[in-house]
Amino acid sequence: MATLSDREEKGTRAAFAFISRIAGEDEGCQINFKFFQANRIIYDLNFGWTNMTIRNFISVTAEFPLEYLNGFKLDGLFMSFEKHLYHLSWEQMDRKGIYQLRFYGSEQDFQLTADKESIRRFGSQFKQAWEEAPLVS
Repeated sequence: MATLSDREEKGTRAAFAFISRIAGEDEGCQINFKFFQANRIIYDLNFGWTNMTIRNFISVTAEFPLEYLNGFKLDGLFMSFEKHLYHLSWEQMDRKGIYQLRFYGSEQDFQLTADKESIRRFGSQFKQAWEEAPLVS
């Protein structure tokens, strides 16, 4: 499971757990996303992402703050064509290395504050969770 905790609001965090994956360039995974506030689940969603979106999300988070992805300037915004959680935006706060992150989707709008190193660790955790997800054929 990959978890990103808010540095200012204790118990606020986003957690991603892979349910299953299908290997291959044009395949994808089933993922569970939970958002917590004050250690209470306020949102719980199972959804699918393509492996292409997953690889891009890993790059954006593990190499945070990424300026370009696949030749496109990000300007603090990662978007995919997915239905759920298709938009991750970030804005640097007044303090150096601290960012406000927003997770958007068709029914999602969550935010948290994190430092650059925590976001990078989250990206590495997300990659490891993906690599270890149960394979489905």
